[in-house]
Amino acid sequence: MFTMQNNDNKLLSGYQRMMTRVKDALDTPATLTLREHIEAAKEKAIALEELTVEEAERIGHYLFRDLQDAAHYLSETEQGLKEWARFDLALIEDKLLDMFSFMVDHTRSELDAWAERARLATEWMSGEVTGPGTLQCDNCQHSLQFTQPAYIPVCPNCGATLFKRVMDTDDEAVS
Repeated sequence: MFTMQNNDNKLLSGYQRMMTRVKDALDTPATLTLREHIEAAKEKAIALEELTVEEAERIGHYLFRDLQDAAHYLSETEQGLKEWARFDLALIEDKLLDMFSFMVDHTRSELDAWAERARLATEWMSGEVTGPGTLQCDNCQHSLQFTQPAYIPVCPNCGATLFKRVMDTDDEAVS
Protein backbone atom coordinates (compact mmCIF):
# COMPACT_ATOMS: atom_id res chain seq x y z
CA MET A 1 0.00 0.00 0.00
CA PHE A 2 1.26 3.47 -0.85
CA THR A 3 1.98 5.71 2.14
CA MET A 4 2.16 9.48 2.01
CA GLN A 5 5.39 11.09 3.21
CA ASN A 6 6.45 14.67 3.91
CA ASN A 7 8.21 14.99 0.54
CA ASP A 8 5.21 13.89 -1.53
CA ASN A 9 4.67 17.47 -2.72
CA LYS A 10 7.88 17.04 -4.69
CA LEU A 11 6.11 14.44 -6.85
CA LEU A 12 3.24 16.83 -7.55
CA SER A 13 5.65 19.63 -8.43
CA GLY A 14 7.70 17.08 -10.39
CA TYR A 15 4.63 16.26 -12.49
CA GLN A 16 4.09 19.97 -13.12
CA ARG A 17 7.76 20.60 -14.02
CA MET A 18 7.89 17.55 -16.27
CA MET A 19 4.71 18.69 -18.02
CA THR A 20 6.25 22.16 -18.52
CA ARG A 21 9.46 20.68 -19.93
CA VAL A 22 7.58 18.44 -22.37
CA LYS A 23 5.41 21.36 -23.50
CA ASP A 24 8.48 23.56 -24.01
CA ALA A 25 10.20 20.79 -25.99
CA LEU A 26 7.11 20.38 -28.17
CA ASP A 27 7.30 24.13 -28.92
CA THR A 28 10.64 23.61 -30.70
CA PRO A 29 10.88 21.96 -34.10
CA ALA A 30 12.05 18.38 -33.54
CA THR A 31 11.19 14.90 -34.66
CA LEU A 32 11.09 13.32 -31.22
CA THR A 33 8.08 11.35 -30.05
CA LEU A 34 6.11 12.22 -26.94
CA ARG A 35 7.74 9.31 -25.11
CA GLU A 36 11.20 10.65 -26.06
CA HIS A 37 10.27 14.12 -24.80
CA ILE A 38 9.09 12.62 -21.52
CA GLU A 39 12.32 10.59 -21.27
CA ALA A 40 14.34 13.80 -21.72
CA ALA A 41 12.24 15.54 -19.04
CA LYS A 42 12.80 12.60 -16.68
CA GLU A 43 16.56 12.70 -17.29
CA LYS A 44 16.64 16.44 -16.60
CA ALA A 45 14.70 16.03 -13.33
CA ILE A 46 17.18 13.34 -12.27
CA ALA A 47 20.23 15.38 -13.34
CA LEU A 48 18.98 18.42 -11.42
CA GLU A 49 18.27 16.14 -8.44
CA GLU A 50 14.63 17.22 -8.39
CA LEU A 51 13.51 13.57 -8.43
CA THR A 52 15.10 10.19 -7.87
CA VAL A 53 15.23 7.74 -10.77
CA GLU A 54 12.25 5.85 -9.32
CA GLU A 55 10.23 9.05 -8.79
CA ALA A 56 11.01 10.29 -12.31
CA GLU A 57 9.92 6.94 -13.77
CA ARG A 58 6.62 7.08 -11.86
CA ILE A 59 5.91 10.69 -12.82
CA GLY A 60 6.83 10.04 -16.47
CA HIS A 61 4.43 7.09 -16.51
CA TYR A 62 1.63 9.17 -14.95
CA LEU A 63 2.09 12.06 -17.41
CA PHE A 64 2.24 9.76 -20.44
CA ARG A 65 -0.86 7.89 -19.25
CA ASP A 66 -2.84 11.11 -18.73
CA LEU A 67 -1.86 12.54 -22.13
CA GLN A 68 -2.64 9.25 -23.87
CA ASP A 69 -6.04 9.12 -22.23
CA ALA A 70 -6.91 12.68 -23.25
CA ALA A 71 -5.73 12.25 -26.84
CA HIS A 72 -7.52 8.91 -27.17
CA TYR A 73 -10.74 10.45 -25.89
CA LEU A 74 -10.46 13.41 -28.28
CA SER A 75 -9.72 11.12 -31.23
CA GLU A 76 -12.49 8.65 -30.48
CA THR A 77 -15.25 11.11 -29.62
CA GLU A 78 -14.36 14.22 -31.64
CA GLN A 79 -15.25 16.14 -28.47
CA GLY A 80 -13.14 18.79 -26.82
CA LEU A 81 -10.84 18.88 -23.82
CA LYS A 82 -13.69 20.27 -21.70
CA GLU A 83 -15.68 17.08 -22.21
CA TRP A 84 -12.61 14.96 -21.44
CA ALA A 85 -11.95 16.82 -18.19
CA ARG A 86 -15.68 16.48 -17.37
CA PHE A 87 -16.04 19.72 -15.47
CA ASP A 88 -15.80 23.45 -15.96
CA LEU A 89 -12.35 24.24 -17.32
CA ALA A 90 -12.51 27.55 -15.48
CA LEU A 91 -11.56 25.56 -12.39
CA ILE A 92 -8.19 24.68 -13.87
CA GLU A 93 -5.41 27.25 -13.65
CA ASP A 94 -5.09 29.01 -17.03
CA LYS A 95 -1.39 28.17 -17.35
CA LEU A 96 -1.98 24.48 -16.63
CA LEU A 97 -4.90 24.31 -19.06
CA ASP A 98 -2.93 26.02 -21.83
CA MET A 99 0.02 23.72 -21.31
CA PHE A 100 -2.06 20.56 -21.15
CA SER A 101 -4.19 21.61 -24.15
CA PHE A 102 -1.11 22.38 -26.23
CA MET A 103 0.51 19.04 -25.46
CA VAL A 104 -2.69 17.14 -26.20
CA ASP A 105 -3.24 18.97 -29.50
CA HIS A 106 0.40 18.64 -30.52
CA THR A 107 0.61 14.93 -29.80
CA ARG A 108 -2.90 13.89 -30.83
CA SER A 109 -1.86 12.32 -34.13
CA GLU A 110 1.05 10.50 -32.48
CA LEU A 111 -1.20 9.19 -29.74
CA ASP A 112 -3.89 8.10 -32.20
CA ALA A 113 -1.48 5.39 -33.30
CA TRP A 114 -1.42 4.12 -29.72
CA ALA A 115 -5.18 4.35 -29.20
CA GLU A 116 -5.66 0.64 -28.68
CA ARG A 117 -2.88 0.45 -26.09
CA ALA A 118 -4.31 3.49 -24.34
CA ARG A 119 -7.74 1.90 -24.25
CA LEU A 120 -6.29 -1.14 -22.53
CA ALA A 121 -4.22 0.88 -20.03
CA THR A 122 -6.98 2.92 -18.42
CA GLU A 123 -6.63 2.08 -14.77
CA TRP A 124 -5.69 4.60 -12.12
CA MET A 125 -4.66 3.49 -8.63
CA SER A 126 -4.75 5.22 -5.26
CA GLY A 127 -1.36 6.69 -4.46
CA GLU A 128 -0.58 7.54 -8.09
CA VAL A 129 -0.45 11.13 -9.36
CA THR A 130 -3.01 12.16 -11.97
CA GLY A 131 -3.65 15.30 -13.97
CA PRO A 132 -6.94 17.16 -14.31
CA GLY A 133 -10.08 15.16 -14.94
CA THR A 134 -12.64 12.94 -13.28
CA LEU A 135 -11.98 9.43 -12.01
CA GLN A 136 -14.67 7.00 -10.88
CA CYS A 137 -14.24 4.25 -8.32
CA ASP A 138 -14.34 0.88 -10.06
CA ASN A 139 -16.07 -0.62 -7.00
CA CYS A 140 -18.85 1.84 -6.05
CA GLN A 141 -18.83 4.35 -8.94
CA HIS A 142 -18.12 7.33 -6.64
CA SER A 143 -16.47 10.09 -8.72
CA LEU A 144 -13.57 12.38 -7.85
CA GLN A 145 -12.73 15.52 -9.85
CA PHE A 146 -9.13 16.71 -10.09
CA THR A 147 -8.54 20.36 -11.01
CA GLN A 148 -4.73 20.10 -10.89
CA PRO A 149 -2.11 17.35 -10.52
CA ALA A 150 -2.87 15.49 -7.29
CA TYR A 151 -2.49 12.16 -5.58
CA ILE A 152 -5.35 9.76 -6.11
CA PRO A 153 -6.78 8.96 -2.67
CA VAL A 154 -8.54 5.76 -1.70
CA CYS A 155 -12.23 6.03 -2.48
CA PRO A 156 -13.79 8.13 0.30
CA ASN A 157 -17.03 6.20 -0.17
CA CYS A 158 -15.86 2.57 0.01
CA GLY A 159 -12.08 2.57 0.49
CA ALA A 160 -11.33 0.92 -2.87
CA THR A 161 -8.12 1.79 -4.76
CA LEU A 162 -8.94 1.25 -8.47
CA PHE A 163 -10.41 4.03 -10.64
CA LYS A 164 -11.38 4.64 -14.27
CA ARG A 165 -11.96 7.90 -16.20
CA VAL A 166 -15.64 8.86 -16.60
CA MET A 167 -17.62 11.07 -18.97
CA ASP A 168 -19.46 13.37 -16.56
CA THR A 169 -20.07 13.84 -12.85
CA ASP A 170 -21.05 16.38 -10.23
CA ASP A 171 -19.31 14.69 -7.27
CA GLU A 172 -16.53 15.86 -5.03
CA ALA A 173 -13.55 17.93 -6.24
CA VAL A 174 -9.98 17.04 -5.23
CA SER A 175 -7.23 19.61 -5.72
